[in-house]
Amino acid sequence: MNDFFSIFNPEWWMDENNNALQMADAILFLLLAIPVVYLFIYALASLRKYKNPYPLAKKQHRFLVLFVVLRNGKEVIESINHFLDTQIYPKDKYDIAVAATQLPEEDLVTLLQMPVNIVVPDKEHCTKIYAIQQVMERYSPHEYDAITIFNSDNKIVPNALELFNNAYYSGCDAIQAHRMTENLNTNIAILNATSEEINNHLFRKAHTILGFSSALIGSGMMFDFEMFQKITPRLSGSDLAKATEMELLKENIYTEYMEEIICYCKKTDDTSGYSRERQRWLGSQYRSSLLALGQFPIAFLQGKWDLCEKLFQWLLPSRFLLIVYITVCAVVMTLLEWPLSIKWYALLATLFITFLMAMPEGEINRRFRRAFWSLPILVFTSFMSHITRIFRIRKKGNAVK
Repeated sequence: MNDFFSIFNPEWWMDENNNALQMADAILFLLLAIPVVYLFIYALASLRKYKNPYPLAKKQHRFLVLFVVLRNGKEVIESINHFLDTQIYPKDKYDIAVAATQLPEEDLVTLLQMPVNIVVPDKEHCTKIYAIQQVMERYSPHEYDAITIFNSDNKIVPNALELFNNAYYSGCDAIQAHRMTENLNTNIAILNATSEEINNHLFRKAHTILGFSSALIGSGMMFDFEMFQKITPRLSGSDLAKATEMELLKENIYTEYMEEIICYCKKTDDTSGYSRERQRWLGSQYRSSLLALGQFPIAFLQGKWDLCEKLFQWLLPSRFLLIVYITVCAVVMTLLEWPLSIKWYALLATLFITFLMAMPEGEINRRFRRAFWSLPILVFTSFMSHITRIFRIRKKGNAVK
């Protein structure tokens, strides 16, 4: 027993006869090298040029265009007006529905005067998933061919429905559009936009290039109407994207990514807003990781490789945390035994090269160079979000006791 407790003595770790430092270093390096290699492979794949494979459809399908709005009524009114004014798809081939929760009365009155169907969920405070479930209950399975889902702030390119229609006609039952940030007014917003574009390249474009399903974002999505109505009652939790991904992959339904269907959105432009956003994301990420641990062996035995890949992805740490973990390990090894730190710096360099390969071209890339020095703030905020969440969990646990 004394031998066991000796591992808590710093001198035991420094004893060359134990090789404990080398063993711990090797284990940590392996655990963190796996996600870096995973991201590097997809970054290489993302370098391939995207080309739309879907020809012009011979039929124009009927779409239900759904906007989900939580509180911000003026924002969705602006988005709907933009959609009606710019879409080139025939107006008799689509209807607009609004899942309206917690809207001011004046905004509801404005929406009632617009050519939209309004569904007010029977719960004043509800999740996005519940609001969508309430909408789908209002329609029969064959009332529309496909459904598109947008957030209240989304503005879509004029030929979006036409491009969705071409892919749907060719057999795509699930499609994720290319969501981009509209507001680039602060360094935090630019870094946030860059992060989302890297996600688009790694988890959407590269995934579909290598034959895996695209990751969903939660808006700018299109689904076969009958299929989506079938899986909607099974959705649960607060994260629409992850819940939908799980149900689609269980049914072996492939999700396509269409880079040219750009869906603009507004991102958080300050650190406080980013911290709140990270808190929500972390809650979803922890639940997804627990789900992945339980579901991965079953999916593997069933041979559902697309689902296995997704579950493995959910088990990996976020990119910002990868930077923190690898940097900490590199610094610690430099202080304890510097020859062991060389591979850590090489791994950190590989990670940054991976991000550079997945970096978007154009305006966001140009602005990122000026906003780069704000990156440590974003990394620190991301790390503190984890710390804050841990203390919140402990506080809730003590309150229950």
